[in-house]
Amino acid sequence: MTTKELARLATQVENGAALPADLPVGEGLIVGITGPPGAGKSTLVDALTAEFRAHGKRIAIVAVDPSSRSTGGAILGDRIRMQRHHADEGVFIRSMATRGAAGGLARTSMALSHLFRGAGFDFVFVETVGVGQDEVDIAAHADVTVVVLVPGMGDDVQAIKAGVMEIADIFAINKADRRGAEQTEREIEAMLSLGTAHVPIFRTVATSGTGVAELAEALAGRKRREWRPDAEWAIDHLGIAVRSLDEALPFYEVQLGMPAAARETVEHEKVRVAMIPVGASRIELLEPLDDDSPIAKFLAKRGPGLHHVALRVSDLNAVAARLRDSGARLIGEPRQGAGGHTYVFVHPGSAGGVLWELIRI
Repeated sequence: MTTKELARLATQVENGAALPADLPVGEGLIVGITGPPGAGKSTLVDALTAEFRAHGKRIAIVAVDPSSRSTGGAILGDRIRMQRHHADEGVFIRSMATRGAAGGLARTSMALSHLFRGAGFDFVFVETVGVGQDEVDIAAHADVTVVVLVPGMGDDVQAIKAGVMEIADIFAINKADRRGAEQTEREIEAMLSLGTAHVPIFRTVATSGTGVAELAEALAGRKRREWRPDAEWAIDHLGIAVRSLDEALPFYEVQLGMPAAARETVEHEKVRVAMIPVGASRIELLEPLDDDSPIAKFLAKRGPGLHHVALRVSDLNAVAARLRDSGARLIGEPRQGAGGHTYVFVHPGSAGGVLWELIRI
């Protein structure tokens, strides 16, 4: 696949197209790079890319920037810090805006990362927006998650320890030439002492390359995540049919205090969706676009209420094939839906009266 072909395909996936059915799984490592604003994540990714390129590795980068709440636009400035790689055919950089998505990622960030892994890249770096305590979506998708911190955070380390600090497979104290690096490392070690897992800590100065080789060596020794049988399934969301998003949302946003993170229109399903985060899962309110849509027909027959339950599955194609072989009825073939995920429905007649949606993790 040429660079132009890959860029064209990446644009299609970012705009909601499904990943190619014949795309290989790939052997590359998906590395999440996350941490608070100003930690130097982009500069560290740039330095790691240079280190891996010196050893002949092919690198893809998915850099996520926040969208403006007022204009909807994004500066996409992360790639500016990676200019030295722009002419290197062994490096593919894709910047994208969050477009209102919560969790530190854009809705199709992970679909793009799987595209790049399938295209043969050895490492796929997914750099999140600057995150706080609860933006931990990257940990559910990346093979390894690097949490980047900086000296001088002080009480901020304590403030975020219950969220993003708990997802780290590796800690990188960047800008470690600044005063306070040792104190920051001690605070991380104190937090880790409360648990049982060993999480390595590296000190780096991305601008000079200090410590980058050691961090790269640690990443090179990691393997793709192997999904355990007990991790094959997880609740993704509950789909609730409503006649009007504007009428239904106040109950969640005002009375329950659960604001919607994003709204989206899925034309081929003829539905508008409001996504309300609930921990690691979410509620999706579904409003029909016209009277011929599946949600409109559901409302006409049963009225507002629970429409479907969605499960995340590690290998959607394998599960779909297993269900077909057992005689279960699937509704159509796997395709792209809201949030950029690939999904297929299982008919209620095969599932005890419940409409199940299966989504690829």
